[in-house]
Amino acid sequence: MFRERAKLFNRLQFAADILVTCAAFPLAYLSRIHLSSALPPALGRLLNPELLPLGEYFWAVGLAVICWAAAAYSLGLYRIAIRRSGLEKVRIVIESSIILWLFLGFLSFALKLDLSRPLIALFVLYQAVILAGIRLLLALRRRYRASPKHCRNILIIGTAAKARKMGGLISRYSDWGLRILGYIAVNGAGAAQADKDVLGTIADLPRIIEDNVVDEIIFIGDRPDLDLLDKVLELCKEQGIGTRVAADFFPAKVTNVSMEFLENVPVITFSSAPEQHPFSLLIKRVIDVVVSVALLAVMLPLLLLVGLLVKMTSKGPAIYRQTRCGLYGRKFTLYKIRSMYDGAEDVLWEIKHLNEMDGPVFKMRNDPRVTPLGRLLRKSSIDEWPQFWNVLRGEMSLVGPRAPLPDEVKEYTRWQRRRLSVKPGITCLWQVSGRNEIDFHEWMKLDLHYIDNWSLLLDFKILLRTFPVVLFGKGAR
Repeated sequence: MFRERAKLFNRLQFAADILVTCAAFPLAYLSRIHLSSALPPALGRLLNPELLPLGEYFWAVGLAVICWAAAAYSLGLYRIAIRRSGLEKVRIVIESSIILWLFLGFLSFALKLDLSRPLIALFVLYQAVILAGIRLLLALRRRYRASPKHCRNILIIGTAAKARKMGGLISRYSDWGLRILGYIAVNGAGAAQADKDVLGTIADLPRIIEDNVVDEIIFIGDRPDLDLLDKVLELCKEQGIGTRVAADFFPAKVTNVSMEFLENVPVITFSSAPEQHPFSLLIKRVIDVVVSVALLAVMLPLLLLVGLLVKMTSKGPAIYRQTRCGLYGRKFTLYKIRSMYDGAEDVLWEIKHLNEMDGPVFKMRNDPRVTPLGRLLRKSSIDEWPQFWNVLRGEMSLVGPRAPLPDEVKEYTRWQRRRLSVKPGITCLWQVSGRNEIDFHEWMKLDLHYIDNWSLLLDFKILLRTFPVVLFGKGAR
């Protein structure tokens, strides 16, 4: 609950900082004009070059915004995971403004731009002073909100270690106006504690609410009694008090927990896959479609040429079709340019004892079933180009775990099946980390690491790392 508020505050703060940075430039521009007119002519000439119209400096404002935002982010000004005091934030604001000043000064000198040095100095000065002043005012406001009169009072139902830990976490956010009013024992034994902050039991809750200002109640327990929870929810509903339930009582560790409604039925969702990021997944799908359409259009002449060479050098179809497992085990037909002799699947049993990969996957460095042209196609990954058609159809993605064979999936252990919780991809962490040089167990761990840490930025990094891997054929067989 606190993280979402912090994210919202950070976004608003960032937008306000950008507006201040943009507004500081015209303010510096006007000050520079008044400074020229106020000084004697001899001193005024030292302020050269002469100012251009304000509109001619819009490019400089854009560069300044980008530079300052990059510096502020790299210095951790908007990092939620780290709690910073008001003075620390002022220090970061000043440091990032100094970086901006050095950047604009170097740019002006190196490119011989018509940027007045006093204009740059005034711009950075105004920006730093205003942003630092805002941080100090926010720090004073938080101290004001931290006083008991303006705090949001929270009752915690539970007195065990988990409840105390939650209380400690909330106390760290006292500058956000959050205050632990006390703890409510679930049973009489808990109420017998000598701690002064234990205000009573569940039976005393109506009286406690009546005698105190209660803004919110948090229900915490190892295995919450649903009947007891229902009573608390009913009481809070009558009083209009917000109620939260800590959902850490399940033994299984999950990556994402979210709350949604199916009409009027509340549903808590536990997920260890990236499906809780629908907007990011939509962008990923748009990128998949745009890139696959563009590449298929560009590659079509070469694909036709390679297909013709495959037909001329060995018997069989140019395009090889194979059943693979996709999202959650859905079977689909994967397309590749044929790199093996026709009928290679039928003779796999003859060389299966030569497998160089542990686990259910068959990999062999000098597979006799691969044609001479096929070795070149595999080394350059050209044989995988038709998979962009699978991407366009929605069966695969540009980035994701390798699509496994159904027989391989049958031999997966339970934890390895989680790699099926995302669409398979043309490239992945395994692809850019050595491919066949990595054992099967490490391969599976790389796929799960990708799932647990998925983001559009991670996909972009993997795509960038794919180019040199494909170019030099690292780990290909």
